[in-house]
Amino acid sequence: MKIFKYLIYIILTPIFVVIFYITLSYILSLFPHNSTISSKNRDESIYILYGTMHSDIIIDIDDLDKNWSKLLPRVIKNRQRGYLSFGWGDRDTYLNTPNWSDLEFYTAIKAIFVNTPSVMHVEYYSRIHRYKYLKEIKITKPQLQKIEKTILESFGGVPTFTNRGYGYNDKFYDSPYKYNLIHTCNTWTGDTLRDANITMSYWTPISYNVINALP
Repeated sequence: MKIFKYLIYIILTPIFVVIFYITLSYILSLFPHNSTISSKNRDESIYILYGTMHSDIIIDIDDLDKNWSKLLPRVIKNRQRGYLSFGWGDRDTYLNTPNWSDLEFYTAIKAIFVNTPSVMHVEYYSRIHRYKYLKEIKITKPQLQKIEKTILESFGGVPTFTNRGYGYNDKFYDSPYKYNLIHTCNTWTGDTLRDANITMSYWTPISYNVINALP
């Protein structure tokens, strides 16, 4: 009888954790941090490229500070036009999972329940508007500068190359942060936007939390 109760506990506990996790993220999305910046002078644009599991921040190369060409020469090279995508996440998941179908159970469990090392993923796009799941955000120049500052901090101040990417146009760089159940790839996106005074949920563990909060 005790063994039966123990098995029920093992089975039901993860289910309750998942339900609580999703419910909490949804409730918090109903009460976002609202931007205090006027819609005037929002002359800059950034983009959020998102899917079911992940979200990236995309910035036009022409709008980035010129120092980025020195900081990320492996990605920017001599490109004068196009876009850079910035994403953050669990190191093992990023490096060993080019497609979500390749994600191993052990890697996922470790990333969720253990403080794991992380990396920044940077990718170059010549065009982005062909992507279906793309959200444009109009912002001011100071907001863009704040976003760039936060992104640079996610590299530890100076990007350090750690691994080649999935193809010719992307690379991985070290990050000093730890990945876990609370601090996910999507909370990184949400935190970066909220810190720049963009309307955003207070906690964004899932990509829909990020997108649903945006005007």
